[in-house]
Amino acid sequence: MRVDPVAWWRARSLNERVVAAVLGGSALLLAEIRFEHREVLGETWRAWVPLGYAAALLLFGGIALLRWRRGGRPALAALFALAFVVGAAGVWFHSGGHPLAQLIQVISAWRIPPGQDGGVKLGRAPPVLAPGAFWGLGLIGLIACLDRSTPTPR
Repeated sequence: MRVDPVAWWRARSLNERVVAAVLGGSALLLAEIRFEHREVLGETWRAWVPLGYAAALLLFGGIALLRWRRGGRPALAALFALAFVVGAAGVWFHSGGHPLAQLIQVISAWRIPPGQDGGVKLGRAPPVLAPGAFWGLGLIGLIACLDRSTPTPR
C-alpha cells in the first residue's frame, strides 16, 4: 500500500495543520530546553519537567493527531491544557517562587538605556518568562482543538 504524504497533508483540516505546526514547534522547544538545561539536569528534578512534557507532547500528540477524528482531538486538547501547568510551574521555579517580583524586574528593562545592564548580570538567574513559551504553544493548540467552525474534510 502506497501512502502519498502530499495527498495526506491536503486532506487535513486547517486545525489539524495548525496542531502539526505546534507539535513541530514543541520539537524545537524540546531541543532548546535540553541545551539550556544541560547543567541543571544533574542538579534538580525540576529541570526534567519541561523536557518530559515536551517529549510526551511530541509522542502522544503525534499519535493523537493521527487519530484526530477518532478521539485524538480531545486528547490533544488535554495535552495542550497541561502546557499551562508546565509553563506556570516553570515560571515559579525560574523566579525562585517570586514570580511577581521577577516580572517587575523583567519589565523594568524597558527603562534601561540600550547597551547597559541595569545592574543585572546575564546568566545570574534563569530567564523568568522563558517557560511562558509553553503557554503560547498550549494556547494555539487549544484554539485549534476546540475550534468547531472549520469543517473537517472526510
